[in-house]
Amino acid sequence: MKIEELKKGLVVSCQATSEEPMRDSSIMGRFAYAAQMGGAVGVRVNGIADILACKQMVKIPVIGIVKHVYPGYWSYITPTLRDVENVYMTGAEIIAIDATKLPKPEGKTTEELLTAVRKEFPDVLLMGDVSTLEEGLAAVELGCDLVSTTLAGYTEYTKNHEDNRIIELQAPDIQLVRELVEQVKIPVVAEGRYWDDTLAAEAFKAGAHNVVIGAGITRPQIITKKIVDNIQAYL
Repeated sequence: MKIEELKKGLVVSCQATSEEPMRDSSIMGRFAYAAQMGGAVGVRVNGIADILACKQMVKIPVIGIVKHVYPGYWSYITPTLRDVENVYMTGAEIIAIDATKLPKPEGKTTEELLTAVRKEFPDVLLMGDVSTLEEGLAAVELGCDLVSTTLAGYTEYTKNHEDNRIIELQAPDIQLVRELVEQVKIPVVAEGRYWDDTLAAEAFKAGAHNVVIGAGITRPQIITKKIVDNIQAYL
C-alpha cells in the first residue's frame, strides 16, 4: 500500500481490553467491517487474533499493534522486536510501535529498538507512537514512515492532572499535531481522544494526514458514559 491512501481520511481503532463487553476477535472483525462500510480508509487493531480477524473482513489497510505489558516497563505498544515480528507475520500494512523516550523491555532504548526493526524489516511501514514533539522528531530521525500523537496525555509527563474526567474523555492534544506538522516531513497522524467529526476537522486544520477515532466509535460503554455525564451536567 501507499501511505497516501490514508490521506485526509478516517481510521477507526477497533480495540477492546479483556474486561470490556466487546472483547472478542469476531466482534473486532465486525467493527472493522462496519468501519469500512462507513467509509473509513483504515483500521487500527490490537493483538494477533484480532488483526487476523479484521484482515479476513476488510480490504482497507490495517495498522497492527500488540499491546504487551512487560513487568518493570511502561512501554506497551509493540515494544519488542519479537512483538513487531508477530504483527509483521499477520500481513498488517502498517505496524505501530511505542516511540516514546521511555525504556523498552530488555533494557533497550527507543533508538536500539527502532534501529533493530529497520534492520530486520526494511520493507515495513512503521508508525511511531509518541507523546511529545521531541519524541516525534526523534522517531523521524530513526526511520519511522509516519508519526502519531497516540500517547500524548498518557505518558506520566504529558498527563493532564487537572482534568478529573477519565482519560478517554479529556481533550486531544491538537497543538502537538500542529507542532509536528510544522517540523517534520513525514505524515502526522492525529490519534488520542478524538471523538467526532468536529475534533477530526480541527486536527485536519492543524495539518494532520489522517485522524484515528477509537472510543467514540467502538467502545460503547465509554460513549454511554460520555452521554450520561453530559446529561447530568445539563440537569
